[in-house]
Amino acid sequence: MLKPDDCRKLAEQYRARANDATSAKRLANVLLSVSNAYLALASQLELLASVEHQEHARRAGRNVQG
Repeated sequence: MLKPDDCRKLAEQYRARANDATSAKRLANVLLSVSNAYLALASQLELLASVEHQEHARRAGRNVQG
């Protein structure tokens, strides 16, 4: 399973390819879109981990925030 840091590294790679002078404009746009999708996925995975942690704590009888 991908971790947030993995997603960010992939996003960097796609963004670098998009910024390569040899990439056609259409290809660069798609690469940037994929890069942004990986960044969004990283954020969602972090949110999921936080919510799962809070839910686990709640079930254990603790009140954890953040």
